[in-house]
Amino acid sequence: MKRLALALLLSVLLSAPAWPFSGSQASGKDAIRRLALVIGANDGGPGREKLRYAVSDAKAMIRVLENLGGVSADDSRLLVEPNRETLLWETGRLRERIARLRPEQSRLEVFIYYSGHSDEDSILLGREKVSYRELRGQLQELAADVRIAILDSCASGAFIRAKGGQKRPAFIFDAAYDMKGFAIMTSSSADEVSQESDRFRGSFFTHYLISGLHGAADISGDGRVTLSEAYQYAFAETLRQTEKTVGGPQHPSYNIQMSGTGDVVITDVRKSASLLRLGRGVAGRIFIHGQGNVLVMEFLKAADMELSLGLDKGRYRLIAVTDNDIREAEVELAAGESRELADEQFSRTEIIDAIARGDQAIKREGWKNTKKPLKFFIGFYGKLSRYEGHWSFMPGMQFGVALNRSLALGLSGFGKTAPESTSRPPFWGLNIDYTFLEKSRLSFRLRTITGFMYKSKEDELAKKMSLVVEPGAGLAWELSRQLKIVSQFSLDFVNGTNDNLRRFSWGLGLEFCKQ
Repeated sequence: MKRLALALLLSVLLSAPAWPFSGSQASGKDAIRRLALVIGANDGGPGREKLRYAVSDAKAMIRVLENLGGVSADDSRLLVEPNRETLLWETGRLRERIARLRPEQSRLEVFIYYSGHSDEDSILLGREKVSYRELRGQLQELAADVRIAILDSCASGAFIRAKGGQKRPAFIFDAAYDMKGFAIMTSSSADEVSQESDRFRGSFFTHYLISGLHGAADISGDGRVTLSEAYQYAFAETLRQTEKTVGGPQHPSYNIQMSGTGDVVITDVRKSASLLRLGRGVAGRIFIHGQGNVLVMEFLKAADMELSLGLDKGRYRLIAVTDNDIREAEVELAAGESRELADEQFSRTEIIDAIARGDQAIKREGWKNTKKPLKFFIGFYGKLSRYEGHWSFMPGMQFGVALNRSLALGLSGFGKTAPESTSRPPFWGLNIDYTFLEKSRLSFRLRTITGFMYKSKEDELAKKMSLVVEPGAGLAWELSRQLKIVSQFSLDFVNGTNDNLRRFSWGLGLEFCKQ
């Protein structure tokens, strides 16, 4: 079985109303000081596939801890592909640093994150190992008030079992905060693999954990993400996305041994360099793509809630997927900027190939297969046609199929309601529609009809059968998912008729669509 280990993360933070962080943010004995040791290792030794994203996951984790979690750059340490000696030396160095800071700080909190390979007994660093028992000893020796370790790797749930603790309910929310002890979060249970995804270039667990820390997990809407919120979000999303993967369902686990009241706040989204707010009305499964169309975040949002997200500066493409449609919006965030996206700023878009569950292309929520079903439509039209110096009314009908949200093919036919001498003759043909510039319910379309017009033998202006080409443009207004009203203007070119005479048409119609 392929084991794609992902990340051992340590994330501890506090939920104090005033967030008196240390380092560059506050100083003195009353300040909370946070330290982080983050490790990323792609190499798990001989016989194991080299991971692609363990190191990048570790770098992403240290960024979110520094940007939103109150950890200063001086108090964070990133290890890339360390060996056993280096890892143990750095944990010893962290222990000594905490001991020196202890008399100066009223509260100290520590984060340790590991992203890489592991088995049932140890984390794997190339050809070397560090046992869970050793890690447990290192964690217990840290004289911090709060210690949180998060392991994102295969069989990492065994680390919880090795500690001898019992699984407990999620933390209790409380206004007061005096929690002390440690918490462990793992990406999988003791007998499960942890998995990576090319879709967002990282592990499932770490990707959704970091998404949650950026604000997606802020269920309370207070702008802060607690450990409980982060775990619940990462658990639900990781399980949801791995249920149908080759590696099988992945169940994140956690264990706490803490005393006191309150909940641990991991990140304060309001401290982000750039802030994106999604207002009420924006709903569905939201996908946020950044530079290079890389999936940055993915989460479910209800229409009746507001959500603030801490993001880096840059340009983002947001895609909202519901049972009814898919819509998108683009936004550019400058450093220090706070922007809000409202529901009306999203426009309808194509089915997107970027949406996937796991490492395979998957259908939109609620679909039964990965292929987009064809949509068939029928339209009834009435148009005024200027032909050979006369205006005439022509009823018509169209039947076709929508290949996607932009392109449709169909057959059209129009009859006459007046004598042929004063009316345009009947015709039928193949039509091609291209829809673009969709704005909410309004869309623009180009249409070309190519076919044949029948004229009686008594008519001297044309042959019995004439070629007809009608290029045109129009607007469509969506009354419902299945009904549209259409306005269309076209120029009419008929082979064998007097080219000096103007020929054009304008009409209205109703289109019914069925999937």
